[in-house]
Amino acid sequence: MFRIAVLLIITVFAALANSTPKKSIVYDLAHGQRVMAHVDKQHQHIAKQLNATVINSTTPLSEKQLENTSLLYIRAPNQAFSDAEINAIVQYVRNGGSLLLVVDEERRQPLQTTQVNRLISPFSMMLTQDTPYLHNAGAIAFAGEINRQVRELAFSGGRAVVGGTPFAFQITKEGKPGLPFAAYKNIDGSGRIVVMGEGMASIFMGEDDAVRMSGEHRNPRNTKYWGKDSQIFMQEIIHWLTSR
Repeated sequence: MFRIAVLLIITVFAALANSTPKKSIVYDLAHGQRVMAHVDKQHQHIAKQLNATVINSTTPLSEKQLENTSLLYIRAPNQAFSDAEINAIVQYVRNGGSLLLVVDEERRQPLQTTQVNRLISPFSMMLTQDTPYLHNAGAIAFAGEINRQVRELAFSGGRAVVGGTPFAFQITKEGKPGLPFAAYKNIDGSGRIVVMGEGMASIFMGEDDAVRMSGEHRNPRNTKYWGKDSQIFMQEIIHWLTSR
């Protein structure tokens, strides 16, 4: 009898584990983004750790598509979002969805072209024009709601984020935290947003033995970028956005 009871308990727990629904991450590829194999591999790795699936979306975003989505991830768009897409994304967040928006320098992703600020302005957030360029400056994220401890990040030209709660900062020439390049916001209705104004961390750049502010000006091939924690930084962001 005892053996039967134990087997029943094991069966019940196994059924509960198997019934836990997987989270879904929609990764937008419909707005001129470049597919990068190593980035896709890291996305799959992070998703597996979070019991999530990644859906690479190459069609216009819609309310229907986002209905059961845990996270909408928009990285490096360089084409415009339609009015219908903007309305769908804003409504998705208001209904409790999570949005991760990563936008790089103006020469790569122009604000006027992409209209990305229209995605976040309803939540009192905004990406600025480019901040003064400092080659291989690096950035730092402090421990808090998202990151478990201080994270060193690659950063070499980007934007600041206005609004929300800043949690990662460009490093100045003097080595001090400067303007915020990443901020988060909890939205009424349980929605969450993270906005980043530089894309190096999002493609997992940065090396353990790199020296900050070294290398050749605007030449990635001749620069070893400082910022060893990009992978764990992105993992912590995605975990926070999908953990509500």
